[in-house]
Amino acid sequence: MISFDYLPWRTEYLSVLLELEQLVNDGKCEDCGEGEGLIRCLSCSGTHAWCPSCVLKAHQHNPFHNLQLWNGRFYETTTLQAQGYIMYLGHGGEPCPNLSHQPDPSPWQDIGSMEDVFAQEEGDTINDTQLGVSNLVIVHSTGVYSHSVSWCQCPGAEKARHLHLMKARLFPASIARPRSAFTFDVLDNFLIDALECKTSAMSFYQKLRRFTNNAFPDTIPDRYRELMRVSRIWRDLVNRKRFGFGHDTERSPGPGDLALYCPACPQPGINLPTSWRYDYEEWLVMRRYVVDGNFTAQHMKMKIPEDDVSLADGKGYMVTEGPYQAHIDDSKSTCSNHRAVNATNIQRSNLRATGVGATACARHGCFVPHAVVDFQKGERSV
Repeated sequence: MISFDYLPWRTEYLSVLLELEQLVNDGKCEDCGEGEGLIRCLSCSGTHAWCPSCVLKAHQHNPFHNLQLWNGRFYETTTLQAQGYIMYLGHGGEPCPNLSHQPDPSPWQDIGSMEDVFAQEEGDTINDTQLGVSNLVIVHSTGVYSHSVSWCQCPGAEKARHLHLMKARLFPASIARPRSAFTFDVLDNFLIDALECKTSAMSFYQKLRRFTNNAFPDTIPDRYRELMRVSRIWRDLVNRKRFGFGHDTERSPGPGDLALYCPACPQPGINLPTSWRYDYEEWLVMRRYVVDGNFTAQHMKMKIPEDDVSLADGKGYMVTEGPYQAHIDDSKSTCSNHRAVNATNIQRSNLRATGVGATACARHGCFVPHAVVDFQKGERSV
């Protein structure tokens, strides 16, 4: 229900919105006071007016802010790259001392619209005449950006470009010659959206494209496949970091070591004292489990299963694939004329799994690490 307090103020609110669309500071740069302050930033707090050189200084460490440029009649979208912004990698945001000359931002001053910025072909190097400067598409939680990147020119640095991106909190979409990257922030946002909002990767990326250009999202580069690949790697790295396998590099995670057991169930050494065997009766600290299955959660076979590289086989909630398949091949059902068992003879050549079964704690319903399996043919593996 709309609040009645809003209706008397609707006209005033609309006037404020229109006032925010007028030229800021009469078109004078608020920093230098000399240049034309025709650029404003929608991401910065407050209203500001900058000239091209001052807006670059103000956003030296804010490369993912959204700018607008006054065209004489209204504000239209522009980018930091169009104003000459260059992102330096490898030396904490500072230019590499081994650059033969500083990159000249002048080639970007003629780029006025976002469509022109993204007009480059896939993998194209925009400033071929400038040493170590190339175009990089960066996906952030506020949109998709194209930046002119100056790579480190130190000896051997060409092979470590993906590491320079990582140190700048940018996850490269490839290792050999990265041309796209995802900020750590957008990868965390994707994981939360997928968990809480059940957002698919396609819908999530389409949202970012509309953040960038709501009228023509198809003009924004498609990095859906890269998002799928990078988000999977990111989830694996975050899990290993959280479970303490980043510091101790000599120890590898074992079965179920990358999954959490129910935090409310009795666990010696975690939520039970060392004398728990003598302080509590056995029934009070006994773990109770339930087993259930979903026989409609089907998983189709991949066209090229060799490309499906496992990052944590048996390290999370799912069991290790090899021993489980060996167990399935050796096991035989003793049921007679059981409908679920009879269903195993039905042709399912296109399915990799016909369902999923899991063991969970009976008290709280949390899955048990290394205790979730795929059903191969109905309930044969139950």
